[in-house]
Amino acid sequence: MRTHLTTLQAAGPELTAKPEFASVFSNRSASFLKLNKVTQSLADAETCVLLRPDWEKSHFRKALALEEKGDDAEALLAYQAALATTTGSGNPEIGLKIKRLAKKKNSKPVPFHFPKTKPPPKAKGGNTGAGVGVGGVSSQTLVAPCPIGELKWLTCVTSPREPVATRVAAANAVGGWLAEHLDTHLKKTPGESEWFFENRSVVAFLDKGLFDVVLDTVTHTVVSIINFEQRDTDGNPDAASDAAASADLAGALTGVLHNLLHPSLRAWQTRKQHHALLGAFEQVLRMEGSPLNDEKGTPVRVDDATKQFTALSAKILTNQGALQVLCGHDALARARLQLLRSLTQRDRSEGDTEDVNNRVQESARALVVLKRCRYANGGNSNDGDTTNNDADEKGIPSPAWEPVLDALLTDAGADEVRDEVRKTIEQHALLAGAFLKFGFEGSVGI
Repeated sequence: MRTHLTTLQAAGPELTAKPEFASVFSNRSASFLKLNKVTQSLADAETCVLLRPDWEKSHFRKALALEEKGDDAEALLAYQAALATTTGSGNPEIGLKIKRLAKKKNSKPVPFHFPKTKPPPKAKGGNTGAGVGVGGVSSQTLVAPCPIGELKWLTCVTSPREPVATRVAAANAVGGWLAEHLDTHLKKTPGESEWFFENRSVVAFLDKGLFDVVLDTVTHTVVSIINFEQRDTDGNPDAASDAAASADLAGALTGVLHNLLHPSLRAWQTRKQHHALLGAFEQVLRMEGSPLNDEKGTPVRVDDATKQFTALSAKILTNQGALQVLCGHDALARARLQLLRSLTQRDRSEGDTEDVNNRVQESARALVVLKRCRYANGGNSNDGDTTNNDADEKGIPSPAWEPVLDALLTDAGADEVRDEVRKTIEQHALLAGAFLKFGFEGSVGI
């Protein structure tokens, strides 16, 4: 209530005494929410409710702020109040919000899922020895959990020349490695100085390209499944078995991606400043002067808006603490989760179309730019070679923003980033579908 009174006093009696100014507070509440200023957004929404209790948008703004704050019970009451107004009774969006929150309230927590180990079948011809895995390593060795991620697993996962069963075993080896680390870190309190995404073994494997390799392979495998299913309808006798084998691989890899994303849900709630920082950077990337607002092929402008965009980007990224946070794997995983959630909202036609599309673009842009910053000073998320002079003694690269921003302000560099943003959106849209197809619906908030 104190926050609410402060807002009333700051606004002035000429605004807070007249119902016709409710729309002013409604719009400002929405603006504050986009800037991740939840307290201010909620205060303005409460003012709006006082001015216009008969207006569904007053209660709707309050519900959105409460939901962002994490108070689902109060948010549900606010949505119900919006639905009870004369103008809100026919609004289907409010009904969808109530249905989703009610379902969330009654659902049981989804446990972590670890892909089951499926070692390759024994070789034909009566060979009773262990199956041969990656690089001559037996399948038994391949799938054993190991605290240090092996690059050979990623090489096998991406190799179309390997039998599908062997590639599944490689995916399960990654799952075993992940299970061991998650089992250790789930016992720790969220927000401790070292958790899953700060563990050096985890970071080193991620910097070898773990996430991108698995995501690329899921993309190619799902496309293959679609092609096999099409061939099956055309009467190809092997298409059904090929599609089933590919589904085993895609399912195992999707489980790995799920387990890589899920830890950020647990830790992120204790890091409100990190959340606000990522939100602020996303807003900067959609400023008027950002080259990412333009279509591919559009020359980068040199005007006051571009200069302001450059200055604000530099102001955030030049702070080493902020740069480390934004380029950390926890923040990158959070950007991926936000992208997945927005894409799922878009596919289900939930919420304002323009707002959802903006959030899709914001998350994808932040993910692409911040990944580039992480590896700009050494290392590459796809080649596995993190041992260079610019990386620290553990092979973990130190982030740098200047070369990334400089490249973005050139015509060729801007086009390259625009292409990568488009590809990132397409791949995560496919991943969102894979999560649903392979039984992970709701487990990472989609």
